[in-house]
Amino acid sequence: MATSRSFYDILGVTQDASFDAVRKAYKRKVLQTHPDKLPQNVSTYQRQRAEALFRDVRAAFDVLSDPAKRKVYDNGLNYIRGRAYHDELQAKLAKEREEWSKQAAQRHTERMQAMRNESRASQFARQEQQRARAESQQRYQERMKQAEERYREEVRILEEQIHVSREQMRQSREAMREVPPVTTQTYVEADEMLRELRKLNPEWEARRHAALQRQAARMHTSRS
Repeated sequence: MATSRSFYDILGVTQDASFDAVRKAYKRKVLQTHPDKLPQNVSTYQRQRAEALFRDVRAAFDVLSDPAKRKVYDNGLNYIRGRAYHDELQAKLAKEREEWSKQAAQRHTERMQAMRNESRASQFARQEQQRARAESQQRYQERMKQAEERYREEVRILEEQIHVSREQMRQSREAMREVPPVTTQTYVEADEMLRELRKLNPEWEARRHAALQRQAARMHTSRS
């Protein structure tokens, strides 16, 4: 899963960091990233990058130092991360099933080739061939059984992970609905924060657009 910088990453703290830890990290980052600390001969590009980083530090502290804003941000961040993890598990499960199908087809092809080779053997070796065929069939069945057991166990683990991921996403959505009553201004600020979050994490925004497109396609198909 691709990683992106969150406000916690910008300040260099964990998501469960206390207010005091956030404040100390902010002061340290401000001293490190303030554009006034740059030499006079830096390029325009370097100065613009430094100013952008400084703005990110200020924006991160503005959100994480306010309990209400931080709760809204955390809910959105947890939901996005949960969705990305869920999509990754689904892709892994699909890949596992595809690989199993390829291996099963390959084993079938090998078995059929072995049977054709056996059918061409001399009649004088028929009895030995029958014994070898029985042993080959037994080994084949054992390999198939072991491979199927491994596959079923891997699929079971992935399906359990997907179930847990869905439950975490459901809890994240419920948590987003349980934010205490706020003013219209707070709703505006929350919307701006989520837009800023998507701006800092472009691949999350791409995932969101892709999901909306798939949903629109399914609705169009069902109406047809």
